[in-house]
Amino acid sequence: MRHRGVRQWELFSAWCGLALLSLVSCDSRAEAAVQPMAFSHAVHAEQDTTCVDCHIGSEEGQYATIPTLNTCLLCHEEPQGEDVNEPLVREYAERDEPIPWVQVNRVVGHVYFSHAPHVVRGELDCKVCHGEMTTIDEPVTESQIDWMTMDACMDCHTKEKVSNDCLLCHK
Repeated sequence: MRHRGVRQWELFSAWCGLALLSLVSCDSRAEAAVQPMAFSHAVHAEQDTTCVDCHIGSEEGQYATIPTLNTCLLCHEEPQGEDVNEPLVREYAERDEPIPWVQVNRVVGHVYFSHAPHVVRGELDCKVCHGEMTTIDEPVTESQIDWMTMDACMDCHTKEKVSNDCLLCHK
């Protein structure tokens, strides 16, 4: 018969091992995503397209969505410019297929993040978190928000005099 304390120690040790394993696997960077076509934020910014023109919901909602095919077709139903990739938008429409963009920006699952309070109430410009996207000529293949740690978020909340109550971000 085993002593109860020994069994508890074994369970605790197993839990610690799993926790360490998850930390190691969470720390490794994901491989760069392969996007379905070339895309330049810089070219779109030159046309006076704003972030919220394409990333619908970033002001009033939780998520800044990846543009849908219908959003792209608002401008690209007719040819725009000379880029060889530009007609691909209409080819997806002809096949009635969404453009299979790969989402690369995600917060970890135990964190609740909504764009609305940051963009509307906090009046944060998108580049505060995502960097200067208006100069990027390639499609986004890696997260720009990897630097967002709990400490970085809490430092910003402290600086901006916003609550650091745990339940504000952890639901």
